[in-house]
Amino acid sequence: MSRKFLGPVLAGVLTFGLSGVALAQSTTTADEGKKAGEATKQAGKDAGDAAEHAGKATAKTAKKTGKVVKKAVTPDTTTALCKDGTVQKGKTKTTACDDHGGKQ
Repeated sequence: MSRKFLGPVLAGVLTFGLSGVALAQSTTTADEGKKAGEATKQAGKDAGDAAEHAGKATAKTAKKTGKVVKKAVTPDTTTALCKDGTVQKGKTKTTACDDHGGKQ
């Protein structure tokens, strides 16, 4: 006789037990979904902050690199037309023509 009742009792326990678990999970799932949404939002903010800092660092590096390249490409001397008609080179136009009567 116990076998006759075991099947329906087991079926009832499984049915009600599973529905209770399903309801508990749906509440937990909603909470987990909310937590996941908040985590995603925070991750987006963190990624934005990181991108901003990376952009600033890149801009600073690019500016510094530009100065280095300009200094490497640009000569340290300049040319000047002097009063005696010659063209001379020097660090400045004034010093280029020191021995040639000054610049025009």
